[in-house]
Amino acid sequence: MQPKEDIFYDENTKSVKQNRKNSFWIAILLSTLATGWYMVVEPPDSPEVQRMRTFFKNNSMEVATFIAMTRSERKEYAKKKDHPFYQTYTTVSESERIKIKALIHISYDYLPHRYWFNMFFVWLILITTFWFIGLIIVGAIILVRTEDEKRRALIKKRKEEFFRDNPEK
Repeated sequence: MQPKEDIFYDENTKSVKQNRKNSFWIAILLSTLATGWYMVVEPPDSPEVQRMRTFFKNNSMEVATFIAMTRSERKEYAKKKDHPFYQTYTTVSESERIKIKALIHISYDYLPHRYWFNMFFVWLILITTFWFIGLIIVGAIILVRTEDEKRRALIKKRKEEFFRDNPEK
């Protein structure tokens, strides 16, 4: 018995391999661009903010106690402390205090290098997502081409049978 010749789409053709490579390189390009865009929109903290957040992290209980005090208690407490945060917090506006409270809240587990660690994982997540989507598209193209070739082969076979059975047409 002779092996049947496969006339349908082969997944190992040059075009399929090239499409898979293109999917990978496009995923790298898109993920790098998206990560770069995110870094422009959300830049790393300035050195001053990093120092302040590190101070909040290292002195979280003391700062939380200070924030919870009344205005007069804060002024008395700030006179005893020599860190600039205590003196400036009592003099800033209410909107600045809200911003500082939010910064204190997100600084309990702050690490200065976490931004770059997060950027690496954002890039990694994006590259795997884009690459996966690209491979799905390549797979869909393979399925469409295979089904198209099967359909064309079936139409050709039916035409041949029709003309063989009806020679006058």
